[in-house]
Amino acid sequence: MNSAQLKSLLTLQQKDLTLIQLKKEALGIPKRQESLESNALAAQQAAKKAQDEVHACENAIKQVELEVESSKQQINKYKTQQMEARTNEEYKAFEKEIANMGTKIEELEDKELLEMTRLDELKAAWVQAQKLEKIANEKVASDVQELEERLAVIRSTFADIKSGREDLVAKVEKEIFDRYMQLLNKNQNAVMVPVRQECCSGCHMKLTPQILHDAHSQQKWTQCTFCGRLLFDDGEG
Repeated sequence: MNSAQLKSLLTLQQKDLTLIQLKKEALGIPKRQESLESNALAAQQAAKKAQDEVHACENAIKQVELEVESSKQQINKYKTQQMEARTNEEYKAFEKEIANMGTKIEELEDKELLEMTRLDELKAAWVQAQKLEKIANEKVASDVQELEERLAVIRSTFADIKSGREDLVAKVEKEIFDRYMQLLNKNQNAVMVPVRQECCSGCHMKLTPQILHDAHSQQKWTQCTFCGRLLFDDGEG
């Protein structure tokens, strides 16, 4: 190991860790967009459901009104027939039918009042659902655009960082670079770590005296016997 190679490898690691984070963020953007669009769709469906409930209630009220009108017409028919009754029994029978129909009308009108009260509540819920739908749609429009802009920045930054990477790779011995890449691909985090208080600062396990000696002397590349990370002495451990 020499200081120039160590410096190159640490700089390379810094770039690679940045690339890993950028890649993770880029991969997460479609999921974030999907979540936003899913929320907007849910809000749209909720508004449509609220609208359908309003229309269903309105139709129910119209149906009740039709039944009331039909019942009133039936009462008029009974009254006409009652006037033509030839016997007292027939007259009383029509009177009973008229009374029954009147009771039915009262029940229908009570039902209509309940439905009208429910309609007011449903309309208020529909208005609220429309507001939430608008907010969700606006959030999708703005946030998706921001995510797309961020993705463009990530791609540009990724390309800039990667462009200078090959020069650093050329400064590192192939054997140690291959070992470094194997560890990096496995761990997806820092593989070049300093010694701290006689411990590996990667896995925090206490190092043996021989490993500590090798790491501090920096005469050769030294790996942690627990996690396999490459150790170095930065003068602060």
